[in-house]
Amino acid sequence: MWVCCIKLGRGVFEEVDQRRWEEFNTDCLTNIFGRVGMESLLFDVPFVCKSWYKASLDPCCWQRLIFPDVSFFGRFVNEYRIDAWKFSTSAFIKFVIGRSKGRATVLSLPPSASETDLKYVSDVCGDLKVLAFHGDEPRVIPKLIGKWKHLEWLMLESGDDFEEILSQIIIHCKDFCGLCVSNDVFCTGEGMAIVNFLPKIKQLIFGRVEIGRDDLMALLLRCKKLLLLEGSDCIGFSPDA
Repeated sequence: MWVCCIKLGRGVFEEVDQRRWEEFNTDCLTNIFGRVGMESLLFDVPFVCKSWYKASLDPCCWQRLIFPDVSFFGRFVNEYRIDAWKFSTSAFIKFVIGRSKGRATVLSLPPSASETDLKYVSDVCGDLKVLAFHGDEPRVIPKLIGKWKHLEWLMLESGDDFEEILSQIIIHCKDFCGLCVSNDVFCTGEGMAIVNFLPKIKQLIFGRVEIGRDDLMALLLRCKKLLLLEGSDCIGFSPDA
């Protein structure tokens, strides 16, 4: 414990007790560490002091799992002195998810995630509310949606099995409200699939997507609860048409 003096005016000072960061209680630390991101949790926080290291192991710090880009893995191998030939993305995913003890609510997997990784995630992360896939995902996704009963947001970079995924969402995910699709060509009718399966959707985000005017108009006119429709670098329609 240390003391600082705050000047109140007319030469009067008040002594105020202030705690060092390492003396903060665990609940306070975990609340902060849960916001700093995976890189800080692995490379910075644990090495400050023993209390920070202990707090960083709390599953509450690992509820938001946003996997960084590929360069991150190289740094992890170097920092933790792991033989590069022994490192695997799958093992790292299991290591990080293991820290959450099944409490993860937000998960963004790396592009190199495999079908096996997805199945593992579906088995141990049943409380997910936000899920992001990157790259070309296997056809197993529709079969896994049913394990994420609390899913509210889904982000995809591929339109494969799009309608089947939506059909599973409407069955299993009662709180679903947002969909983000990027790097895809919407086939005729896929916009209508959103209308048919998710008529109460509140937020839609398209990035680098080709979508026809008819599908776009259907979304605007028939998704009555739509609060946000965002598109960036999209083609297939003119906003002035």
